[in-house]
Amino acid sequence: MQDAKTREAFTAQHHALLFAWIARETIAHVGEEIAVPVLRAAVRLYGEQRGRRMALRARQDGQPLSMATFLSYREWQVPAGELRQTGVPWRGDLRVEVHRCCWATTWQQEGLTDYGKYYCQEIDEALVRGFNVELSVDVKGTRTNGSRMCRIVYRGAFEGTLVHEETQRAQEKRMLPWSYHTAHLCATMSAVLRRELGSAGTAASRAALETFASRLGTAMADVLVADAKMDFDVLPEER
Repeated sequence: MQDAKTREAFTAQHHALLFAWIARETIAHVGEEIAVPVLRAAVRLYGEQRGRRMALRARQDGQPLSMATFLSYREWQVPAGELRQTGVPWRGDLRVEVHRCCWATTWQQEGLTDYGKYYCQEIDEALVRGFNVELSVDVKGTRTNGSRMCRIVYRGAFEGTLVHEETQRAQEKRMLPWSYHTAHLCATMSAVLRRELGSAGTAASRAALETFASRLGTAMADVLVADAKMDFDVLPEER
């Protein structure tokens, strides 16, 4: 019962903090030149895994792996106001401008933008690539990397068949909790750091988890470690 309550306490902010702490510790352990390519590779793998899960759901629902479907099959949600964005159709594409993002806000408040920025350099393209390698997304700029706002162009978003309303409503019931997403991030980042950096990568992951426990409580850290053992390449209900 206590674990269930702890899982419910996870938010996107915990996800953002974990990534930045892992990035900070990795750079501290091996230096920026070695750490950054590994961190970005880990984000790519993490994003591709999420994209593949989205594709599994789409296929399960009989939906085409189009950009319209991709945009309808996200796995997370945040409270109103934590993410503010506008979207403008343009010649079949969707041009999105993100004016407020809880990841960027969290990193800014904690003085961690210089570490969080590596997540933004890879995640959007990785998600789309994992969903369908034939789709295309152009990231024109991100706030954490110096742009006034995040600008993303989803190519072909208005081409083909749109997702049915009934399917979209069913998908909203299958949003995954932030404890799951944070554990997935922890598992993938730790595995890539261990594989690419050996004992230094393991030490960096361990130090980040210690910071997580110190700042957010041992109960949350324990849930994170336990849930990181899941198989994130399959849908949660299939475990």
